Amino acid sequence: MGVSTISLGLGLGGGKAATSSGRSGGGGSAFNNLLSASLDGTNDSIDVSSNPNLDVYTCSLWFKTTETYFSLPIAGFGKSGSQYGGIRFIPVVAGRAIEYNDGFQYIAAGGLSNSAVFDDAWHHVAIVYVASGYETSTGTASNNGQGYKIFFNGSRVDTALGSTGHDFSLATTSSFFSVGKERTSFYTGLIDEVAIFGSSLSDANITTIYNSGVPADLSGFSPTLWWRMGDAAGDTNSSGGTPSNGDSIGTIKDLGSGGNDGIQGTAANKPTFSNNVPS
Repeated sequence: MGVSTISLGLGLGGGKAATSSGRSGGGGSAFNNLLSASLDGTNDSIDVSSNPNLDVYTCSLWFKTTETYFSLPIAGFGKSGSQYGGIRFIPVVAGRAIEYNDGFQYIAAGGLSNSAVFDDAWHHVAIVYVASGYETSTGTASNNGQGYKIFFNGSRVDTALGSTGHDFSLATTSSFFSVGKERTSFYTGLIDEVAIFGSSLSDANITTIYNSGVPADLSGFSPTLWWRMGDAAGDTNSSGGTPSNGDSIGTIKDLGSGGNDGIQGTAANKPTFSNNVPS
């Protein structure tokens, strides 16, 4: 896998083989999780053809990585012309294994060790917007207490603020949205079940979505964007066929309300489907 450069992002890791076949349009009784997306850290990403301009009240995804380069982006989203923003890993800076960054300051999961995050296992990460009253163990944010809570494997973990004077207002995807990339930085590893929601989900909702480490149907939470990374009706490989392990990614169907399908970031990159999934 390639070496990443400074970037923003998010993700989770591998597991046993699925016991059923077929693809579900969104979930319910036919819900299966058979595939994930594999990105090489060099030039792989999954982007949208045009910026969807979504309000990121909640973002949820699964990841699996062993990469410990300086900064890894999992999901990048920028607003108001900014080229920075999103969820990323900072494995070489104490207290910032996972962070949400608005391009200027950060909220970090200061209590997590690198060995808990970059261990070649699947994990779930989510961020949830707080309109007022945001607090960490180190104090209360300014700007009316706005900010993002960070959840790792269903539990809240944000404990550090980059500054007591930060302005973590609601993020949007008006400048860019990408899975596995922010600017010229790229993520190395597996990513699955990426979703953005137009509401601030509760702590209990995030625990339910984590589901003891097994992805479940998200349709009941009304996502505005939901990329299943190969398991949705309409997902295709680069030849337009049904995805299978090792195929280059063609289209990732958006099962949310926005209709923002994912495509390969550039013609040169080759993210692939993998049958290594959270289980």
